[in-house]
Amino acid sequence: MAAAAIELPARRVLVACLIGVGLLVSAHAVRSALVLAWPEPTLLQGELLRILSIGAESGLATWFTLLMMLSTALVAVLIGVAERAAGAPRSGYWFGVAAVMLLASLDEQIQLHEMWVEPFRALFSITTGPFLLAWVIPALIVAALVALIFVPWVVRLPARTRLWAIAAVALWIAGAAGMEMVDSATFEWRQAMDPVRAHWVSAIIYTTEEAMEMLGVAVLLHTLLVHAREHAPAALGARIRIV
Repeated sequence: MAAAAIELPARRVLVACLIGVGLLVSAHAVRSALVLAWPEPTLLQGELLRILSIGAESGLATWFTLLMMLSTALVAVLIGVAERAAGAPRSGYWFGVAAVMLLASLDEQIQLHEMWVEPFRALFSITTGPFLLAWVIPALIVAALVALIFVPWVVRLPARTRLWAIAAVALWIAGAAGMEMVDSATFEWRQAMDPVRAHWVSAIIYTTEEAMEMLGVAVLLHTLLVHAREHAPAALGARIRIV
């Protein structure tokens, strides 16, 4: 008796991701209000603020982002395995996608990029401006190098996959690095504001940054699922179907 196939509904996965992002953004908005209401939080209040934070390393949002990243890596691996078995050219790039997502998930959890801030500030004598959070300098260089490596493969992907994957990665990088530069560039301006107003402006910038990152990963996951369904129907094996 054949084992029942596990169905992965691509559209529902995307909707679930979008709902999750919306709930986490709302939770962070509540947290931002609670920070003002609890200037000296108790231990329990402090834990609640940590859990609701959209960028805390041990908060709900980080767990959700990691889940999406690891799911994206898994889908990429399964596509790569199937394409390699079918003798498809350049199937190894799918494993490269998985490796990038795994490294990104590691950084998301332990914030490795923060280690680059002080060395690059010192190297370029940065004291203000959009590169104050100087990790964006090596990060953008690494992103450019990775992009160059993947270009020969990306241009040969089906048009829909290529366009949506590029849009997803662009949204992700614009959130992670672009909004971080906005945060740095507006730091002195916010310092001169009324504290409450500065708090809310900072919260908006930070929430936008994290939301763009999560949305980029969500769109990339959906793109890979749709690619597997439309262009590699056997990519996930006989027991897993994309619907």
